Amino acid sequence: MVYMCADNSMHEQSYVDIAEMMQAGSTDKIKIIVQVDNIASSSEPGCRRYLINQNNRELITNLGEIDMANPQTLIDFVQFSRSRFSAKNYLLVLWDHGNGWPVGSYCAYKDKAIIYDQSSNNWIGVADGELKYAISEIKNILGKKIPILAFDACLMAMAEVADEIRDGTEIMFASEHITPWDGLPYHDILSFLTNNPSISPRNFAIEMVNLATASYNNGSQGYQPCTFSAVDLSKFTQARSQFAQTCKILSKYANTQSMHNARLETQTFSIEHDPPTPFDDYIDLLDFLSKSLSALTDHNDKTKIEHAIQTFESAVIKHANVGSYLDNSKGISVWFPDNYLALKNQLSEYRNLTWAQNRTWLSFLNNYFGQDDLKPSPVNLTSSAIGNKNDFWLSWTSSFDLAPVKYDIKEARAISEIFSDDCADFNNWHSDGFSIDTQYYHSIPSSFYSGRGNSINHELDLTTSLTLSSGGLLSFWTYYDTEESYSQTNGFKRDVFYVEISENSIQYYAIDSFYGTSQTWQEHRYLLPTGNNISLRFRYTTDATITRPGVYLDDIKIYSFTNIRDVYHQYPDTSFYFFNLAQDTYYYLITPVDSFGNVGFTSQAKTVYLEHFAEPYSLPSPFYTDCRIICDYPSVGPPEYFLKLFIYTLNGELVKQFDDTHFNQNTVYWDGRNQAGQEVASGLYIVVLKVGNFTRIGKIAKIR
Repeated sequence: MVYMCADNSMHEQSYVDIAEMMQAGSTDKIKIIVQVDNIASSSEPGCRRYLINQNNRELITNLGEIDMANPQTLIDFVQFSRSRFSAKNYLLVLWDHGNGWPVGSYCAYKDKAIIYDQSSNNWIGVADGELKYAISEIKNILGKKIPILAFDACLMAMAEVADEIRDGTEIMFASEHITPWDGLPYHDILSFLTNNPSISPRNFAIEMVNLATASYNNGSQGYQPCTFSAVDLSKFTQARSQFAQTCKILSKYANTQSMHNARLETQTFSIEHDPPTPFDDYIDLLDFLSKSLSALTDHNDKTKIEHAIQTFESAVIKHANVGSYLDNSKGISVWFPDNYLALKNQLSEYRNLTWAQNRTWLSFLNNYFGQDDLKPSPVNLTSSAIGNKNDFWLSWTSSFDLAPVKYDIKEARAISEIFSDDCADFNNWHSDGFSIDTQYYHSIPSSFYSGRGNSINHELDLTTSLTLSSGGLLSFWTYYDTEESYSQTNGFKRDVFYVEISENSIQYYAIDSFYGTSQTWQEHRYLLPTGNNISLRFRYTTDATITRPGVYLDDIKIYSFTNIRDVYHQYPDTSFYFFNLAQDTYYYLITPVDSFGNVGFTSQAKTVYLEHFAEPYSLPSPFYTDCRIICDYPSVGPPEYFLKLFIYTLNGELVKQFDDTHFNQNTVYWDGRNQAGQEVASGLYIVVLKVGNFTRIGKIAKIR
């Protein structure tokens, strides 16, 4: 089954390759089915299905204009072939341009991954899950995995691609590098198959590699440098399952000169450079792992990496190359950008790949560059009560980040909005270079615009200082497109938008800075410090070279807190247990912080209302010599008439009694002695709190 998308610049080559297939032709045991979609300007526009016979092509169906880049079109082709020409084994060839995993404009063939249909301006993506979906459906149609999935396209022999198709494919045949324009030698490959119809898929995949490389080594297709490999995806799956540990070991040595040297010396592949350069983004995985051994200083680490190499090598059934500058190709490539900005720019797309789901390869890349400036993603909070007690869990979603993340937990008793501006005028601001934009905004009617230009330093200052007796929260929305570039000679260049505050109206410090492109409107949320003279300003600076459109700022709000406290700093988990809190309304905020010190945006506040009064408890718990007993009770009248606290043994014997004179707000100090002044024994004690008709009973424990 050959799925040929020639509705693009490849259309003339489709006739050449079909002619090669016709030289071999179908037999009573081998059927060659082609679905080819030609460009609108060709002599045979639209899509047709053919049975390829020797020296002729038999038209089966004229489908007219069809979107070959719709995964369902590929699925339908296999469904038709399966129902019309049922077979013991199947070879599915995807024929077109290819660029590995990317979908976006990053790749040289803009907006293509595999199967690009010019008429529909559509493509079958890898990173967006379309290829994975199609292969999964094809597996269901065939009732088994595809024995061989062959990519007659450039750069598809990637770990990222293999991981997408491994659940529905037994063997992947592909090229790590550019596939020459003439593609696979269909006459050679199909003639071999028709002469050996009983050959196993594994042995045929080996012959495909041999025949393809031989054809370009002064064979049927002349001489052109190339690589081809066949990969057993069941063994690849086994190797991949151990790869997380491999990445953790590599990460220990990631940002070392030895590891950087290993990367520069590793075999690379490119659709833009032939021969490839050390700065190309696709590298041979096995070659890199082998060269990384020189960076490892621990013997056990080396042993484990050597084992990882062996497991991946066992997955490569056969690999071969033509051209000495491809001699270090070993059969499986992987994405390894040559600079941090390339990693950051492609992260949102790459993280969708199955290969990237456990983040270990991404974490290694991040550690390799050692320049992490990405914020951990915001979290969403939920709470769940435990029975009728004042106990509950606070839980939140895990923050996505390339580095380990911990969480700061804050609790407030009240949150109130003290400032709001829809950015319709500068009544609350002093502007130096900012303007009001009515064309682009987050909410009606307008936004503040930073302006653009060379060597600017525009400021927007809040004219009134803030009084935050217990800290506060700043929230605003931005859309930004500022310069962030990288070159081997000049390094990084950035135009920066700063969020700055001052606690004395003189010295400002940045609480955040951002650059690059947001692509959409984004909300930013920052905790503000306690103070009576907090000043706020926004500042946009550019250098003397090229500038981008700049920054739009909208919907600015400031909130103040009451009785805020730190619950936990750098908490490592995503849920926290609260025990026996007093009756009240609580507000919780989570701020993620990664190991590089990047502080994520503070979460929306989660409100927790506890309607019941808490049981009395001790601090510490258990206590050793003395303790404070914390009490939670309603205000029902003058305390001197109502407030009592009793401590009993489990047998009901009164140990100690306190009246209102012993209460300091809601706390009673107990020295751990009974009414006679004797130190009580270790054990469990009952605490009874009475306020008029209100009673609460708790338990406290002493250890001597």
